[in-house]
Amino acid sequence: MKTIKFSSPLKGYVAEPKPSLQFIPETFKKMPGLLKNKEVYSTVKKCIPFLDAFTTGYIIPFQTDIDYIYDKKIDECRFDLNLAIPNEFLEYLKVEEHHSLQISKELRNPRATIDIVLKFSNSWTIKTPPGYSCIFVTPFNHPLPFELVTGVVDTDLYELPINFPFYWTADPKKDHVLKQGTPMAMVIPFKREDWKIELSNVSDNEKNKLNLKRLGYFSKVFDNYKSKFWTKKSYK
Repeated sequence: MKTIKFSSPLKGYVAEPKPSLQFIPETFKKMPGLLKNKEVYSTVKKCIPFLDAFTTGYIIPFQTDIDYIYDKKIDECRFDLNLAIPNEFLEYLKVEEHHSLQISKELRNPRATIDIVLKFSNSWTIKTPPGYSCIFVTPFNHPLPFELVTGVVDTDLYELPINFPFYWTADPKKDHVLKQGTPMAMVIPFKREDWKIELSNVSDNEKNKLNLKRLGYFSKVFDNYKSKFWTKKSYK
């Protein structure tokens, strides 16, 4: 089993990274797997690919509460931290704006409700074994008011905290609290390997075989993918 190491000068005083499995929302846990109307059908609770996305990798949570505040008088928004936080720690916790020239408008998220690129600061450095990198992405399947700019970092070599550029996607005129301990960024470690693409046709004989496999696949009403194809993953 490989080890991913998270280190922070604020460890023990801020919310800490944990396996993504520990951040599954209560609403998902309480959701029934099956619903009955005129017929029985499964909900997303039964969708293993959805659950796998929920539980892949690790989550870096918000280290402290961050208030998103819209000021009606001047028609502007801001992100506020608790005023009691000492100034020397603000560099690890603040939200700031990226320079507008760093990314062209054509590459910006079309769902953004504020026409600027922002950045969550982060105190955690991440160390992976040699040859392993991490992809940083908005936590999968979590309904959040922002979207991160996805990035890949060679965390076996990079030794500084990684900050997270993001777009605000919620209603810009409604206040919001990004609560301490809730998901901020998903971290997925992976091994760097060389790949090449191969394209091919499917013959009529292969199509018939696929149809027979499809027949076998749908021979059960529920849990086909889980019982026939799924492999359990582990992030601890």
